[in-house]
Amino acid sequence: MKNNIIIKKINIVLSVLFLYSCIDQMQDAGDAKKVTPVRGTVTIQVNTGFVTKAGDPGFPTEGLRAVFNNFSENFTKEGIVDERGIVSIDSLIPGIYSVNVSGKVDYNGQDYYLNGAVSNVSIFEDITEEDAIENNKKVPSINIRPAKVGPLCFREIYYCGVTPYYFRDQTYEIYNNGDEVFYLDSLCFAQLEPNVATATLPVWPDEDGVDNYVYGIVVWQISGSGKDYPLQPGESFLIVQEARDHRVNNASSFDNSMAEWEAWSGNAGRDNPEVPNIAYVFWDKPNTMQWLTSVFGAAFCIYKMDTPFDPNNWQTQVNKKQRFMKIAAGDVMDGVELLPNMFSFDMKRIPGFVDAGGTSVGATYCGKSVCRKVTGYREDGTPLYQDTNNSTDDFEVMDQPMIRRNGEKVPAWSPALNN
Repeated sequence: MKNNIIIKKINIVLSVLFLYSCIDQMQDAGDAKKVTPVRGTVTIQVNTGFVTKAGDPGFPTEGLRAVFNNFSENFTKEGIVDERGIVSIDSLIPGIYSVNVSGKVDYNGQDYYLNGAVSNVSIFEDITEEDAIENNKKVPSINIRPAKVGPLCFREIYYCGVTPYYFRDQTYEIYNNGDEVFYLDSLCFAQLEPNVATATLPVWPDEDGVDNYVYGIVVWQISGSGKDYPLQPGESFLIVQEARDHRVNNASSFDNSMAEWEAWSGNAGRDNPEVPNIAYVFWDKPNTMQWLTSVFGAAFCIYKMDTPFDPNNWQTQVNKKQRFMKIAAGDVMDGVELLPNMFSFDMKRIPGFVDAGGTSVGATYCGKSVCRKVTGYREDGTPLYQDTNNSTDDFEVMDQPMIRRNGEKVPAWSPALNN
């Protein structure tokens, strides 16, 4: 009986202590600092010539879509750029944001894609439209290079390799998505700096201005006299690291021996004599064993100049020695930024005029590829691909790479027709 009384008293004491604990927790919760939503504002400027700081106020930006991303909070909100080139959004969670702007506008009868981005934007307090109008320094600005709607685009890229650690099968397919023949002679294919996604971007000399160039680590160029390599609408061509049936070395890989060009860098044991070699015309520190791009995802562009290629048109980063090829913004025809995963946009490293977004297979050595989305088909059965200059929207992940998966045609001059 005495023991029962003691047990009851203990239970009463524990109940009282538990009650006080709950009250304390409720008070702590009540005292917790509330998160107050803030307003974020960004100004949009269009660069139409060599630009030092300011853009072209006459180029239209109204109607562009702006996406504010707070990746740490998994929070996204969209807005529309107004006629003043300002986008302002309320009810944002305070934090660090990436802002992407994209859309298509008409200017003097020509369609242009406008895509730009700014990363690591601190929005912890209100940034208002009035701040933007008054040119307050706390208002971030996105400089956009207009990109003409062009015929050539990256159709599919296979870069991540396949287990166990096989990477010699990297493949790049480029497609004529337009309605006229395009001559590939002198077309350049560049791997861009930085080599991998990073939040620490290179610092280039002030003389290069703002978004007037991208910078090539390696540049390959198709030879020809001017009209040796016509690419008809609906045709594609392949540039590969190593052209062969890779299933011989790795059963999980695939066959890319039908490539039009092999990016051979000098290793006699890696050369397929049945596939022409595309020449590298710039490579400051060539790797003669192989041309291997990051299996985490590199960045690329294709471009064509009106003047002969100048291998001495290089630049170095501030206080560094490695040389990179200067590629003028106006020469870029298409580009793709490959990221480690789709949560890595805080490490986006190339300008929006090359690619306003980014794409990824999400892992290394998974055997997957990224492919542009089909929007329709021509009368001859060849596909039409989505190309908004934003790889986040334009590409999708495929479980395995496939050459000409949607009925693309082979050029009449392709060596694959003779093999």
